[in-house]
Amino acid sequence: MKLKIILIVIIALLAGNLASAELNLAQRLSGRILLQVESAGEAWYVNPADGKRYFLGSPDDAFAIMRRLSLGINNTDFNKISSDKNLTARVRGRIILRVQSAGEAYYVSPMDGQKYYLGRPNDALNVMKRLALGITNADLARIPAGQLELPKTADSSVVSPKTNPPASSQQSLLEQAAAAVRNNDASKTQSYFTSSLRPAVTYTLSALNADSRLLLANILSGAKLTGQTDTKKTYSTTAHFFLGGYDIPLHFYVEKQPDGAWLMTNL
Repeated sequence: MKLKIILIVIIALLAGNLASAELNLAQRLSGRILLQVESAGEAWYVNPADGKRYFLGSPDDAFAIMRRLSLGINNTDFNKISSDKNLTARVRGRIILRVQSAGEAYYVSPMDGQKYYLGRPNDALNVMKRLALGITNADLARIPAGQLELPKTADSSVVSPKTNPPASSQQSLLEQAAAAVRNNDASKTQSYFTSSLRPAVTYTLSALNADSRLLLANILSGAKLTGQTDTKKTYSTTAHFFLGGYDIPLHFYVEKQPDGAWLMTNL
């Protein structure tokens, strides 16, 4: 009986030590980008918020994950990073989103506290890999994996500039509008909005630079259905002000027109 008790205690201690070692590894690598040196250099991001690793995959997937795990920050606080030690310590290893500057995304390196602009998907993944740390498969497996449901990229060729998507898929409408914005195709982008909004849409696209258009497209494609009636559907997303501790809600409305077509009524 005493032997069984001793064995149980030993097993419990070993399990506790193993769990502690895994937790310590996740904590030590918090905010780091990891490259699986034994698996073709696959990239992972260890999110400081939950201690889990997220697979970066393709450039588009990596960029979407970066946005989903990002923290909103205003321009005043953004400009203090690196010079304000307390602020810098709070955002080390985080992906921050400048909600007052077209949602520009930056990675704050946990190693030097410097901001690195992520820009386009390909550029963002290259920056992250350049700052990455190599890790073996065995050590990577000790960090719990996280999963995010990412929006599927629609095939922009399905809808012509003068044709609306089927009424059965308003989410597809937002995604295809996003694809048109990415391509800077004003004519196609207009086709997803009501006629009264089309001049404003054209002006907006002409005023944004390439990076800002990309960020606008990602916001559109990342919005989720949050409410609906027979004639109106609402898609929402939020930008979180980490330092202020509050969310800024963003809503996009898709409404059924008299001819049966579904069009966006705001931007």
